Amino acid sequence: METETNDWALFAVMFPFGLMVFIAGLLVYLKKYVHLVVLDDFSTGKPSLACTFLGMWVMLLPASNFREITANEVIFIPYALLTFACQGIGILGWFWMPKFMQPAWMKEGDRLIARGEDQYTKRYIKKKDVR
Repeated sequence: METETNDWALFAVMFPFGLMVFIAGLLVYLKKYVHLVVLDDFSTGKPSLACTFLGMWVMLLPASNFREITANEVIFIPYALLTFACQGIGILGWFWMPKFMQPAWMKEGDRLIARGEDQYTKRYIKKKDVR
């Protein structure tokens, strides 16, 4: 019996999952699917945005197992750098996402939260009467 990994089976499982996570992250960037922003409450960074890069990493990872593609160093080195960058940005994004990588609507929401003018603060925190 063969004991090595079936590269096509690995690709068939990981690529659709990575594509799904990647598309969900892109939709967060475009403010079309903001339900994923709930993840941001559980971490210090922006996991909703990090999903874009982690999804791309999961999509690219199984293709590195194809020996015919990665045998040429001209193709392999940029591919490996792209894979490493996606993984690094994705993992770092769970803990800290730089402002220049955040969409404008998310930056504005963070500014409103910092000033105490967001919908949650207006609705649930009563301000003292100033007379």
